[in-house]
Amino acid sequence: MTEGYFSKLNPNWIITPDEADNWAKVRNANLPTMTGSQNWLNYMGFLEKKLAAFGVVNITKNSWTFERWETSNDPSQWSLASNGKAIEVAFYGAYSGSTTSKGITRELVYYNHLNPPQSIKDKIVVIPTLPHPDPPYTKGPTGHFTFTESPFSDDYVENHTFSDYEYRSDSETFPPIFEYVDPAKTFTFDIWWQMQQGLHEIAVNGGAAGTIIVYDMAFERTTGLYTFPTPALYDSPTLILDREAGAKVIANAKEGKTATLRLEASLETAEAYQLIGYLPGKNFGTQQDEQIILVGHTDGPSITQDNGGLGLLAIIKFFSNIPQQDRPRTLTLFLDCRHYMPGMEEEHKRPDWLNRHPEAKKPIVGIIHVEHLGEMEYQEVEGKVEPTGLAEHSYLWTRNNQRLIDHAIEAVKEHHLPRVNVVAPERPGINGGYQRMWWAGSSVHAISDLDSDAFHSLDVPGFGLASNLGYYYTIHSNIDRWNQDLFLSQVKTMTQLTGVMMIADLEDIRPL
Repeated sequence: MTEGYFSKLNPNWIITPDEADNWAKVRNANLPTMTGSQNWLNYMGFLEKKLAAFGVVNITKNSWTFERWETSNDPSQWSLASNGKAIEVAFYGAYSGSTTSKGITRELVYYNHLNPPQSIKDKIVVIPTLPHPDPPYTKGPTGHFTFTESPFSDDYVENHTFSDYEYRSDSETFPPIFEYVDPAKTFTFDIWWQMQQGLHEIAVNGGAAGTIIVYDMAFERTTGLYTFPTPALYDSPTLILDREAGAKVIANAKEGKTATLRLEASLETAEAYQLIGYLPGKNFGTQQDEQIILVGHTDGPSITQDNGGLGLLAIIKFFSNIPQQDRPRTLTLFLDCRHYMPGMEEEHKRPDWLNRHPEAKKPIVGIIHVEHLGEMEYQEVEGKVEPTGLAEHSYLWTRNNQRLIDHAIEAVKEHHLPRVNVVAPERPGINGGYQRMWWAGSSVHAISDLDSDAFHSLDVPGFGLASNLGYYYTIHSNIDRWNQDLFLSQVKTMTQLTGVMMIADLEDIRPL
């Protein structure tokens, strides 16, 4: 009887299109959804209420306080004038300090990465992003497997090209693996390449009074681009420019002109919390209880960064229809809040639930990780952002166990999941090369490096699904950029794989 619940998804228990739409509207009404803000509290209240209605018990808020930085999401609290002329600003640099309403007026100094200025102290430094690397680059140790021949560094290949895989759907729509991806075709990797450079650190280390970061992107792609990785609070008020406005300011900086930079922001003590809860299995509350932990994060600027909580809510809804005595394992919900907090997960490591309660790790026998659902792909064409008409490419991760890999491929085919790479990072892919690392390093993401603190080094089987973000780092990515059909396909895929984890013999799916 029990296995019958899991052999095929009961269509009456799956989230309906109307439910998906209504849930997405709640998220959309509370954008950006930053931890500690009223929007985030509204969204968390919705999740908690729905989880309780679906039978989740012992709902707990693992809380702590932090200093939350905030400014306006329109130009009312930030502006720039360079050489006496107003400059259109795309966005601000998060957690970068503040000016008065009059701003600061300083000499501009251009930061040439190949020939840095002798001093940027007490000036407004103008920093362009680094271009994509040109070959040849010396390859270093990968820590995983040997790449196929590539002119780029290992770090670039790992993070900014398409990797090897076990299986992928719609393979003909992907560029070649381990090669530069032209942002005119899809700008997913280009946005991440520019955002992850941590250029604010140059200003901090050099004592700059203010910072201007120039992205090599059109204004439409740059506007509303929230800083990621989110830095710890620093004191060099930062504004973000697109390539056209940036070129004007760079020219002024090279001539030693002045600028007035204004960024009015406030700090408040706010509460953060992780939401923990349990959909009880047959042995819940006993020493025999086995738990599958469902992980995702709740904070972010856009409709999909991050809506993983909605995907996990849909999984909980499905399994809540099965009587407790017929649920072989407990589903443990872990909704984290630290991804867009100052300094991110590493800065807020100590209060993490599993650090405070290490005994909670003992019953965990598997993991399901979900984030970034319903995303479509975009490209920049002649200064405009346009959809390609394709789903944003995604990754379905699992461990090095052939049964797990086979289950993942079967679920992708069953639910017609488009443009997904099934990857098992602990072994070479079908072309003998490196497979995309499982996004890790925190309690939000799953496991890639078992020697690190990634999800507390839980060496358990599991599955994870996420899309690359592309156009979804910006606060302007709302419900109009969310695809309901794709969301439903992704949810069905991960619900099926949760069912696999519920009934599998743990010895049969043990990672190698």
